[in-house]
Amino acid sequence: MRFLRCVHAEWLFVAPLLTRTRLGLSLLVLGAALVWLNGRGLDPITVAMQAGALCSIVGAAGIAGSESERAALGIALTHPTTGLAIATGRWVAIVMPATVVTIACTAAVGWQNAAAIAGLAAAAAVGSCALALVLPLGKAAAVALFLFMAVAGAFAPERLVDLAHPGLVRLAAASALELGPALWHYRDIATGDPGAIVHAVAWTGLGMLLASGFVARRR
Repeated sequence: MRFLRCVHAEWLFVAPLLTRTRLGLSLLVLGAALVWLNGRGLDPITVAMQAGALCSIVGAAGIAGSESERAALGIALTHPTTGLAIATGRWVAIVMPATVVTIACTAAVGWQNAAAIAGLAAAAAVGSCALALVLPLGKAAAVALFLFMAVAGAFAPERLVDLAHPGLVRLAAASALELGPALWHYRDIATGDPGAIVHAVAWTGLGMLLASGFVARRR
């Protein structure tokens, strides 16, 4: 129970950033852009997954990517809390608005339960990964992850290998898509693939553990 109170307190601390900064507006613009792309041929499942993943990355950059926000972690650790509670609170603050945008986008392009579930899984997994990256590396890592997800995230590794050159880049990109929280994995959640569900859950947990470790190092 104490852990949940600490998570809630951290969420309450960072949630106002949605309205006090340009974060909320950025998420709205991103959601509107994805709905517009649906009218240009982007399928509903991809819209939902991109909404979940990209909004989580933008949220991670806004909530945990700045130097001032990362410096505040050391102050938070002086209170009776833990690195895992702080990381979990930040993750909740990242994923909740991404969830809202994902649901809104899914409804706007024609509601599909499978698309919504895939989008929410992408938000949870990618949000956790993004948090683990921006805590040590800052917003530059969020920009790189955003571009990677937007451009290549929905491609299966085999397709990217055929397109990319030279060999080393090809191998690195394919490995990232195969092992990381890439969107092509989570498309299979729409068909009930248990492997895709396990992948999303595993990356959510791994990202949280890594993020909590980086938070603890701020002590």
